[in-house]
Amino acid sequence: MIYRILVIDDSEDDTFFFKKALSNAGIEYQLTCLADGITGLEALRKDNYDCVFLDYQLPGIDGLSILQKIRREGKDMPIVMLTGQKDEQTIVRLMQAGATDYLPKATLSADSLRISIATARKVFLMQKEKALAEASLKTSEARLAEAQHIALIGNWEQSFLENSFFLSDEALRIIGSNSKNKMSLLSFCKKIHRDDFAFFIDQIRQLKQTQSYDFNIRFVNGPKDIKCLNLKGYLVAGNKAIGTIQDITELKNAWLEAQKAEIKSKATNIVLVIAVVSFILSEAILDPFIDHMTASASLLISLSCKGSIAMALKPIEVLLKKIMMSRLSLRMS
Repeated sequence: MIYRILVIDDSEDDTFFFKKALSNAGIEYQLTCLADGITGLEALRKDNYDCVFLDYQLPGIDGLSILQKIRREGKDMPIVMLTGQKDEQTIVRLMQAGATDYLPKATLSADSLRISIATARKVFLMQKEKALAEASLKTSEARLAEAQHIALIGNWEQSFLENSFFLSDEALRIIGSNSKNKMSLLSFCKKIHRDDFAFFIDQIRQLKQTQSYDFNIRFVNGPKDIKCLNLKGYLVAGNKAIGTIQDITELKNAWLEAQKAEIKSKATNIVLVIAVVSFILSEAILDPFIDHMTASASLLISLSCKGSIAMALKPIEVLLKKIMMSRLSLRMS
């Protein structure tokens, strides 16, 4: 590999020693040397190099300012700072500003230069891979957060060893809590519906035996704000529970409405059967008695009987619906 190397240093003697050391470093290179900061800054903006050696003290603009400008502008290349002496405070400032490495001029040699170039390239590639991995992770996290938001799913963790409790931002949003205000396990438990609280505690206590959980609870934010939540998860390393929390209120309401419609249909069908059977029986019972009556009298009695049956059917339908709804409530509890 032929390394494209840029040296920005105003000292002719230092540049001479740098060239001599580089020629003995045993690497192939293409060298560009510039003697002032302004020209060096323009070169860095226009082109990319495999490695840049930048003097800390330069006329026009110093090396630290050049480094800061280049990094702010997003120029991504290995930059090794050349320092006159090993000043720890200066080195810290340079590294914080984005220097890949530093090299004291007093230690400049063929070996130190070869090692410095190899180290700078290695560190630069590692930093680049790290940045790409972090960007990919952020993208994945953003996609996951969006998917969770659409599906109304968040995640939660509970450590039995550390007695800690964590809810993701989406989980906090689901239960109606501000994501900036983290919720403790005690605060979470206080909002569980009183009829579900004992069940919730029992499920958590049994987790070490069951190893997993999948159950529904009602979560109360206010008199008119009750959500139905589904909690799923499993035990990790024997002392931590992790899983998901999903708002299934709309699904539950849709299922409930479907059940109510089915109950109404069943009750109506039962009443229709009762009506048909009642009418047939009434005619069978009344016919022997009304056969000897006048037509008007027999019609009046028949209509009166059927009317009484019809009036009794509505209360029967209402009663059937109440019985079925009470059974549905028992199933849901």
